Amino acid sequence: MGKYHVTNYEQLSFDDFNQPTGLPINQNNRWVVRADNMPWHDLEKQYAMVFKSKCGPKPLPFRLVFGALMIQQLLELTDEETLEQIKENPYLQYFVGQSGYVYERPLSSSTLSRARQRIGDAEVLAMVNEMEALMAQKGINSKIGRQH
Repeated sequence: MGKYHVTNYEQLSFDDFNQPTGLPINQNNRWVVRADNMPWHDLEKQYAMVFKSKCGPKPLPFRLVFGALMIQQLLELTDEETLEQIKENPYLQYFVGQSGYVYERPLSSSTLSRARQRIGDAEVLAMVNEMEALMAQKGINSKIGRQH
């Protein structure tokens, strides 16, 4: 295996998501429910295979990268708008694995673009479609973006 190391992944619990005082967050929000039902660790193993080289900077966490790409696909957004939506929305930040709400973008648009190119547009779309099918199997129909 290359540069990317699969984390000893434990799902961040909703209760551990650090929110600024006074900002209520709904545990039944469609992005929270979706995040809690994603097989992040299994998907991350596939992601690690993309990084065979041991050279270069350490790859970003899978949940951050794929979560952002999934948001982008489902909502049909540009790189810039995807990152602005994540910056402004604590539910999307939870979805991409942030440990709490932060007031900045989690990555740059050029980094998001490079990640998509490295994984491949077709593979990203296939993974998003696979996750949407899994959500449907679990009875999670949250009417996100292109579904309706």
